[in-house]
Amino acid sequence: MSRAKSSKQPAVAEAHISGALSKFEAVIVGAIVLLFNVMVQCSGFRRGVELMPWPDGLEYAASAVNLARGRGAVLHFGGYTYPSRYTAGYPLILGFFCHSNNGHFLQLAFLSTIIATVSIFSVFILARHLFGRAAATIAVLVLALSPVFITYSSLVMSDVPTLFVTICAAVMLVVATSDYMNQSSSWMRMSAWLVFGLLAGFSTIIRPTNATILVGLALCVVMVPLEKGELSSLIKAGIAAALGFAIPVAWQMHQNAINLGSPFASGYAWWVPEVYGAGGRTFSVAYLFGSTMPRNPHGNVIVYLTTLLGLDGMLGDRGDARYFLYPFAAAMFAIVGFIAIFRAGTSPARRLAWFGLGYLAALTGLYCFYLFTDVAFILPGAFVLFIGAGAGAALANRWMRDVLRNRNRRAGQLAAAGGVIVLDILLVVSLASEAAVRLSARPESSAMVESLQSLDSSLPRDATVVSNISLQFLDLYLAEDRRYVGLNSLDPGERFTDYHLHRLYEKRAAGWTGPVPPVAFVGDQMSPAEADSLASTLDAKTPVFLLIAAPESQQYADVLKSELDALQGRFVIEPVSQNEAVAVYRLSARH
Repeated sequence: MSRAKSSKQPAVAEAHISGALSKFEAVIVGAIVLLFNVMVQCSGFRRGVELMPWPDGLEYAASAVNLARGRGAVLHFGGYTYPSRYTAGYPLILGFFCHSNNGHFLQLAFLSTIIATVSIFSVFILARHLFGRAAATIAVLVLALSPVFITYSSLVMSDVPTLFVTICAAVMLVVATSDYMNQSSSWMRMSAWLVFGLLAGFSTIIRPTNATILVGLALCVVMVPLEKGELSSLIKAGIAAALGFAIPVAWQMHQNAINLGSPFASGYAWWVPEVYGAGGRTFSVAYLFGSTMPRNPHGNVIVYLTTLLGLDGMLGDRGDARYFLYPFAAAMFAIVGFIAIFRAGTSPARRLAWFGLGYLAALTGLYCFYLFTDVAFILPGAFVLFIGAGAGAALANRWMRDVLRNRNRRAGQLAAAGGVIVLDILLVVSLASEAAVRLSARPESSAMVESLQSLDSSLPRDATVVSNISLQFLDLYLAEDRRYVGLNSLDPGERFTDYHLHRLYEKRAAGWTGPVPPVAFVGDQMSPAEADSLASTLDAKTPVFLLIAAPESQQYADVLKSELDALQGRFVIEPVSQNEAVAVYRLSARH
């Protein structure tokens, strides 16, 4: 007996080209977006408003505020300006938001959630256009329930915005190579390629490793040649894309020349020359299988490989115990989806798949040699995995239903259909478990931020503040019109201690001669010059306050106690207030 048509390997569905969502589709994606936002709200924004993790989130927020104030994407604290470790792409996004909100930065964490929400809509539209409604629904469901995506959607970090810009670039690639554009005028095609180049270049100045997006572009052009394959058309498209890419990159090089002294200089090398300078080992073959930071004994290859297979929870690394990027079942469906796309997909679908996989492979390969390990590093290239998982799951379930309806099915087909059902169950259980964990969480407020906001309204505007809290953090939350003095230049690695001040004094010890904010204690001795300066300030009737972040270790507590004892030998220290996060004292002259 012949096989029924329904059991044949189905081709990847080509969705309708209509741009507008139907009411049913709008309800579907709206429900997923609502679930995502509720999960983010349940997880809370404490780390977001604290600008964690430090120093990353702190630098991004500070650069954005200084952009809005006209200084550029730089750091400014203690009365001095310094270059940021990071390129200015993400601060440009944040700076625009700060400027439109009168310089306020407290809502920056919510901006990440907004960008994440728009990313979900964008993935749905892109996947629906190429693979249909079912594939798009599954793709955005896997994305919205990705632990790394949820976590970073409440932080002032560049990972989710970079993902969004990459998705926009993928959309423009599909537009630039569409039949409509092929039938349009030359200037319209070149405009589309120009916008693609701008987006690719902008993603690169958010994070320079995103230049690997060009690998994805080259691969998709080679594997799926453009419809208008004339040499002149290819040259024009290449010129337009290259011009667009060069514009943001050239602007960033100009900023580097202004802030760092050279177009090719790095803020990382300025702050941490021993790691990122000429003698550092930022990238090394040893990191493929050797230990990396932070606390990764497995090496990069194992971490990223298990992540791409949805098995990273087996390593017991930080993040969700089950998976961090997407679950094992989604990874299997993504493999099915890519195989089907390459075998029977349309040209736009194959072009997108080659673009995304080429970019992801190049990005992951680069980070395999990097000193630090973080699954969020590859999130921008992972958009293709979510879309592939959606396409694969939709296709596999259509095929499974056809097999179960076919009475002439073979034992192998029935077993394969059973495998699809098992993967469906695993996927549902994994996603439901993640949703349950997120929805059961209870958001926490930040005692530190609430304390600083209260102090901002109670401390005199002309006060001098001595603190072990990051001066950059104080400059943001207590306003820069007050004078800030570091209690010391130590950085014991606690949540609110001053990474930047510590690095500046390390640079000075190594021979750097630039200006640094003053500190009350140099090493374990009080600075006579700063003690005299504080005494003069008090003589001038200017209030002086001491803000102490609660220590997290006994060793650091002992250091703070010895410094307070030394200060009491020179000044009268009166308690003002104290809570779990910070203690406030007022200094007065000892007569």
